[in-house]
Amino acid sequence: MLLALLPAQALSNNHSPDQICHLRGSWAATIMSARQAGLPLSGQLHLEKAPGAGTRDEILAAYEHPRFSTTPMQQRAVEDYRNEVELRCFKNQ
Repeated sequence: MLLALLPAQALSNNHSPDQICHLRGSWAATIMSARQAGLPLSGQLHLEKAPGAGTRDEILAAYEHPRFSTTPMQQRAVEDYRNEVELRCFKNQ
């Protein structure tokens, strides 16, 4: 089921399932970094088409998390969201 959600480019590059989950985690970190920087949700929806990207629902979920004002808390939010997405990916392999 997970493989059906992944972009064709990630699969066509012969990535292993573990590599795909790593790509998804990197993508999730990018989304949450944008969230923490205050970038608008509407400007992030195009990222669902990026190699290794997650789903539109994962972009929306990132924006449901709070935005923090201090750098350490912002970084923690990025790390936590990356781990959340990777955990879900690895569990679904």
